[in-house]
Amino acid sequence: MAGQISNIRRQLRSVRSTQKITNAMALVATAKLQKQKGIMAENNEYASAYQQMILAALSAKNPEQEINEFFIDNGADNPLHIIITSNSGLCGSYNMDLLRYVEKYVSKEEPIFSIGAYGTKWLYDNEYMVIKSFPELENMNPTVLNRLIDNVITLYQAREISYVDIIYTEYVNTLNFEPSTFQLLPLHVPEGLEEKDIELAPDRQTVLNELIPRYINSVVYSTFLEAKTSEHAARRSAMDSANTNAKTLIDHITLEYNQARQAVITQEVNEITAGADAL
Repeated sequence: MAGQISNIRRQLRSVRSTQKITNAMALVATAKLQKQKGIMAENNEYASAYQQMILAALSAKNPEQEINEFFIDNGADNPLHIIITSNSGLCGSYNMDLLRYVEKYVSKEEPIFSIGAYGTKWLYDNEYMVIKSFPELENMNPTVLNRLIDNVITLYQAREISYVDIIYTEYVNTLNFEPSTFQLLPLHVPEGLEEKDIELAPDRQTVLNELIPRYINSVVYSTFLEAKTSEHAARRSAMDSANTNAKTLIDHITLEYNQARQAVITQEVNEITAGADAL
């Protein structure tokens, strides 16, 4: 019985130690989430400004029939997917929810640009066609982002790919985030766009060709920030759940410990009583 009590004590210390770690990780995830939400909100204003400039250029009066390659189907039949996952785990089902989504909608014969170590390993292990990967990318710095965009645009203009989409985790709120797809290329022209008296120099085609790569850049960065925000929210939620489970387990083990101690005390009292009766 004494050995059982000693084992229960060790188990209780172990669970309490784990709870301290998960509680600390929850606090860190909360701080990172708040910071990331601020960065995401600031970037959304920047991305929205680029979108408004694209729409303004499209709505300018055009005396000739103009076809920009970024707005039309290039005739290829080979989609490219940009998939964004995290570099580490301990964020609940965040990564696996996204990868199950990939498994459902992406063919293993379709080329992939993979961002994030977790997803990159899974995609390689499951024999998906990853043609470029950024496995250790924590913060998408401008150099890496520009290289990614240049590769995408080069493949699209060479008609090696038919369209490009981004598969990422869309941030809805602190408790809700879900796998989503955003079509990057060809760009979508809103229906019923009103023509305006705007003069573009030197011409609309040149302006669009300058704006569109910058706009694509801002969209990819925006989805990356949204995925990172979702990751921090998922990790905080997972650590909160771990804390709750640890507390429940501590209560259960404490009850078991008290019952074991009570059993030892009862046994000792019975032995003393039996000895007294024998005398």
